Amino acid sequence: MAKVTVTLYMEEEDKDALQQLADAEERSLSQMAVLILKKAIKDAREEGKLSENPSSK
Repeated sequence: MAKVTVTLYMEEEDKDALQQLADAEERSLSQMAVLILKKAIKDAREEGKLSENPSSK
């Protein structure tokens, strides 16, 4: 699967907290964000909010 660039805007205090989490786990800010988003997607699929196939709409 190809990687893509995604730009997002967030409150500075949320970015700072995300950076603290990343530092605590010795990850980059981007890696931490991806990890959190993947967990949210997995949880949503398990709850039936998303289909198992990411390309289906």
